[in-house]
Amino acid sequence: MLRATFKLLSLHNTCRRIAFAISNPKSWPISASLITMGNQSSSVNPPVRGMASENEVFSKEELKKRLTPMQYHVTQERGTERAFTGKYNKHSEGGTYYCVVCHESLFSSDTKFESGCGWPAFNDVLDSGKVKLTKDTSHVGANLLLLIANPGMVRTEVSCLKCNAHLGHVFGDGPRPTGKRFCINSASLDFKSYADQKKEAS
Repeated sequence: MLRATFKLLSLHNTCRRIAFAISNPKSWPISASLITMGNQSSSVNPPVRGMASENEVFSKEELKKRLTPMQYHVTQERGTERAFTGKYNKHSEGGTYYCVVCHESLFSSDTKFESGCGWPAFNDVLDSGKVKLTKDTSHVGANLLLLIANPGMVRTEVSCLKCNAHLGHVFGDGPRPTGKRFCINSASLDFKSYADQKKEAS
């Protein structure tokens, strides 16, 4: 009896949320009550918006010449490389990971960890001011019922703030102390070892 009552209350609340969303278009698709990460509330900071003067712009022609097809697809078309295929997935050398488009330093090997997800994972960025976090509802489109049934489908996209290249997504299931998992495509990154950095500095 209690279980049936609970189901009726849940259905009633769902109907109320649908009715609210329909009558309030501005609440869709980024409704604060719907945005979560997996089964957890979002733990990432609000999106950082850069000024236009901070952005570095490259032409499509230039990028297609110097990037591989996969690098272009990931960074410019918000694509995703297949799991476990990226060159940096199992990479463990000490060094710094850079944006493959503008060469901005983004991640350190010190924060890289094995998540088992199939993509390079970091629990933090070198500087929060170097990335832009944006709510990504591309998995949902305009299907409101799908979002309500599975709010975890709203993800948080990670982009390079300097050139706006798509990097991957961040989730709230990473290790301490941040609790974050920056799931990043290898195709969006370049790497330089600490040894090479010391040689260049000397």
